[in-house]
Amino acid sequence: THCSIWFYCCVTPAQPLSPKIPMALSLPKGPAQELLEQLDGVFGPEFFEHGRLIITVARDVGTAMKVGHKLQGKLHESLGTMVEIIFEHVKHELWARLHEASATVGLQKGPEVPECQVTQIPEGIRENPYRRERLPTLEVLLLWEDVRGITRGHCLYSVSHPETPSVEEVDDILAQVKPWFSKRWLIVELSLGEPIKGAFEAEDGEAEGASAETHDDYVGPGVGVTILACHAYGFAREQSEQQAPHVRHCQPLSFKTLSDDAGRAKLCFLPAAVNKVQVAETERFHGTEVLLRGEEINSLDDGPTVVKVLLTPKSLADILVHVFVMPKTAPATADIDGIVDWADEDVVPVQGASVTVSQMKDGEAPIPLVSWDGGATFMAQDGSVPEGAVSLNIECPGYHPEDKAVFLLVGQNDFWVPLRPLVE
Repeated sequence: THCSIWFYCCVTPAQPLSPKIPMALSLPKGPAQELLEQLDGVFGPEFFEHGRLIITVARDVGTAMKVGHKLQGKLHESLGTMVEIIFEHVKHELWARLHEASATVGLQKGPEVPECQVTQIPEGIRENPYRRERLPTLEVLLLWEDVRGITRGHCLYSVSHPETPSVEEVDDILAQVKPWFSKRWLIVELSLGEPIKGAFEAEDGEAEGASAETHDDYVGPGVGVTILACHAYGFAREQSEQQAPHVRHCQPLSFKTLSDDAGRAKLCFLPAAVNKVQVAETERFHGTEVLLRGEEINSLDDGPTVVKVLLTPKSLADILVHVFVMPKTAPATADIDGIVDWADEDVVPVQGASVTVSQMKDGEAPIPLVSWDGGATFMAQDGSVPEGAVSLNIECPGYHPEDKAVFLLVGQNDFWVPLRPLVE
């Protein structure tokens, strides 16, 4: 009894390389990586959605016709409507006469005549079967259009006279053709979930009879979407003790794209038994990850697989910062409880101040606030900033800088910050 252990690439996010293994170590490629490079080398990363499959059969040679028809039926079952299967018949007898005439009379074999082709095959994709030194008894040619609309072609299988495939070889021929159709199209439809409201915001709105606003779930373009295909890396028993890589080195195959104006991300990938759809975090919503199993992916006949991803919006706080000159004498209200309600006081705005909001989280860039009234008040460019603990950094020529730690809540947040002049 043999026990086979497969390494699956399910490590996300990627972990750093082990210090015991040199960075320059060249790891062997897994079978999925080799297949992907083979497909990209022919089709490029764009792949295709519809194509034509031409089966060329020598009708007067052995069992070629029987093999061709049986292969046609199996291809229909496997590929469905993704490709149009076209039969092309050739005869070895005509090929022999043509070559005999070319040798004895000196006639030249010209190019293919488009009107005589079973389907349009641009010049240069293949050599006409009758012009070849050996007539193909069975050949499978794939035609497709690239992103520029140019017809391209690639021969998936070919055997030439006097060799003739047998009926027993049909499954082997199919096994050679099917890997070229291993990729699948995926459409990720992004939508934004309901906005998060304050603790009493919904209740207050309902109590006052306020009508609920229509929720806008529009996401828009430019959102990064990544597909991680966790393919098996290989058999552990196929590696020696010195060559067997640690599981952290067996990374999944990554496919990336951006959403379009409709908030849809479309890409072609090589599916595995376990796949992960990752949406990058933005200022508006949190990043998320959705598990997509291999059995949930549509067959070629069913078209692209559509995955709907609901994104969780970030809790946003409206902020308004009032910047003014600290009065020389404290307002009378300060003698009551020690707290001044600056909103009830007559204050003098400063000129030339700048206000930034720094989130107390590593890696977050400061958010500059803007003023639309000459520097009296400052607010976020788009009106809101993420909730949580932040630091208000206020600077103005001629005044002491002010750093104020505050906690932003969902809803409106007003702050009054007095600045002390450098020269009293």
